Amino acid sequence: MKGKFTGPTEVTPLKTLSNGSLPHSSRFGNASQTILMACAAIAFFLVIESSSALAVSGNEPISGYAPVTAAQMEADLSLRNPGHIHPGIAEYYADWGPRFGIRSDMAFAQMMHETGSLRYGGVVQPWQNNFAGIGAFDAQHPGYSWPSAERGVIGHYAHLSWFIYPNHINGWCSSYWDPGHGSSHRNSARTLNDLNGQWAVPGVGYGDRLAKYASEFYYFTPGGHWRGNFNEVPGSPLAALDTVFYFPWYDSRPGNGMGGNWIIVGNQGTGPATVEIWIGGQRMNDPANPANQFFVIPEGGRITPSFAGVMGGPVKVVSLTGQQLNAGQRVIYRETFSEVPGTPASGLSDSLEFTWYDSTRAGYMFGNWIMIANMGSLAADVEVWIGDSRMAEYKAAAGTALQPGAIVTPMFMETMGGPVRVISTNHQPLIASQRVLYQESFNEVMGYPTADLASRYFLSWYDSEHTNGMKGDWLVIANRGSVDADVEVYVGGIQKASYTTAGGNAVASGGIVAPSFMSLTDGPVEIVSTNGQPLLVSQRVLFRDSFEEVQGVPDSGLATDQYFPWYDSTAGSSMGGDWIMVTNPGPGTARVEIWIGDVLVHDPAHPGTPYFDIPDGGNITPSFASTMGGPIRVVSLTGQPLLASQRVLYKYNVIYCGSVPCG
Repeated sequence: MKGKFTGPTEVTPLKTLSNGSLPHSSRFGNASQTILMACAAIAFFLVIESSSALAVSGNEPISGYAPVTAAQMEADLSLRNPGHIHPGIAEYYADWGPRFGIRSDMAFAQMMHETGSLRYGGVVQPWQNNFAGIGAFDAQHPGYSWPSAERGVIGHYAHLSWFIYPNHINGWCSSYWDPGHGSSHRNSARTLNDLNGQWAVPGVGYGDRLAKYASEFYYFTPGGHWRGNFNEVPGSPLAALDTVFYFPWYDSRPGNGMGGNWIIVGNQGTGPATVEIWIGGQRMNDPANPANQFFVIPEGGRITPSFAGVMGGPVKVVSLTGQQLNAGQRVIYRETFSEVPGTPASGLSDSLEFTWYDSTRAGYMFGNWIMIANMGSLAADVEVWIGDSRMAEYKAAAGTALQPGAIVTPMFMETMGGPVRVISTNHQPLIASQRVLYQESFNEVMGYPTADLASRYFLSWYDSEHTNGMKGDWLVIANRGSVDADVEVYVGGIQKASYTTAGGNAVASGGIVAPSFMSLTDGPVEIVSTNGQPLLVSQRVLFRDSFEEVQGVPDSGLATDQYFPWYDSTAGSSMGGDWIMVTNPGPGTARVEIWIGDVLVHDPAHPGTPYFDIPDGGNITPSFASTMGGPIRVVSLTGQPLLASQRVLYKYNVIYCGSVPCG
């Protein structure tokens, strides 16, 4: 995503207004110098530009109450100018705006424009607390000064009120609080565009520039976090299709922050499938046919039920008629989206692993639950280990064994470490996931069966480019073998890291490394233990203010056929992008088809071509505009086993007017 800093540019001639007060100016010195200073300091925190409709236009009224919070305004200011000199200024604007009947977002946008987001750089100096260039136009007339930031905010509002109202509306509307206050009010500004030629002269487009600043506040949640999260889910190979799937938990309660929870089930078999969905031992009725405690899915079709106000687990999806299914769970939590693939019955295990655990508040982790369900026929003795520490145990001897169909959700406060292992010591089949709350985002990752650990893993893509919104991308690699592991990491076929016995940095048995590579965007990622030790691999990503983790795919996960439950790139669903990432490990060029539902999609880069040619070691990342449907099938017509994943951006570059997308 590209953007630019729009520095102050208006110039006011050296003259006074008819009432004797000095005019305003948006000129704070050399504009190009200001731009260079800002861009150098902002780095990847560039001003957002989007083709989406603006939440605020130049015709926006100035008076009234702001529909945004102080946190939203502060977030945008801090994005432009991290560590700025007035950390409480948004609260001042939010507090004083209602006392004047002036929208704090309009005034704050004007402050950001006039001061270059508190970077200054011209005749007005930071110590003046003059946030709107009042009375300033050259070095001999640097404008008025106020003794504190809060007094400067009051003066800004008082001066705005002189333009907006016919009379003093409160005791602060006076020359004592605003030295530029005239004896009689102008009463001439109702909208931002009305400030054109009045606040700034000549002021062409001045109101529109303020509107652009004000629109950016909508890129943030009311809590001040950057809207837009990233989610990735690996494809399911043909061998992972099953007649029964499990999820540890279901939650659609708005009180828990859940804005939607859908169980997506695709029928990949022959003939219509009759399917039941169970949540915590309760068979669910079809919301579209409330009398039915089953769902009928046509061949190649899908269902997407959601059960309002329901919380519980585990979840079981079963085909009564024997068709192979593919299942996923899609969740909206607050302003973020998460998808997790279902665990097939064949994927149940008495020992499941995760690379890492983090519940530290200093790391912005506000919840980390290990969800463990016993899918066996006997009570399960269960232990939870983080690194070398046994963190919890559920034992028959203590009366705490996990009963068949029961679930526990332990969380360990202020704990960080790994790897994590959940084990049934009496060998009952378990399902486990890790649910994480990071700031205002939610992520879930499924446990990896210990029996399936491999010495080589793949991930579709690596991206640590800050300009793409990526704040961190770590490959978390745990050695689950009995001896030190020699490990090599490749991105896009190029070796990026090496951990070897000869080099003195081999990964110790039970140890973890977490390499991160600055400003790198490429794929696929290959991680291999050259001395054959079993590894556990995941990728942990910070995108904007959200967190995402995806498990690595072993050799056994490569297949000629890959499946996903659903595709959605529609703006109405707030989807800012949906890419099907497909890599051909070779040998030779792979000819690949992608089906969404029963539609064979065409290559967007070559309209009319219903296939994709991927060279040996190459990849494709197609996205299909304004498309929604499923299930998805990715198939290699030429027999090469493929690596596939689906990457989704949710509420990315979507400006919100209230609770709905603008335009």
